[in-house]
Amino acid sequence: MTLDESKTDDDILDEEYGVSLITDKKLINYLEGATVDFVESANGGGFEIRTAQSDNGGGCGDSCGGSC
Repeated sequence: MTLDESKTDDDILDEEYGVSLITDKKLINYLEGATVDFVESANGGGFEIRTAQSDNGGGCGDSCGGSC
């Protein structure tokens, strides 16, 4: 995941609660029903993605505790 300020023809723009999220069209099926949140912990902060397809509630598996 990266932060980018420009949208290409291969991207989809979604705006919710005043936040814009640009996603590559190839990834949109993996993110259907997902929630994105920014969380802070003792180790710092980062984006947490919770997908409907995830078994453990995290978007990237046990390797990072569900926070990417």
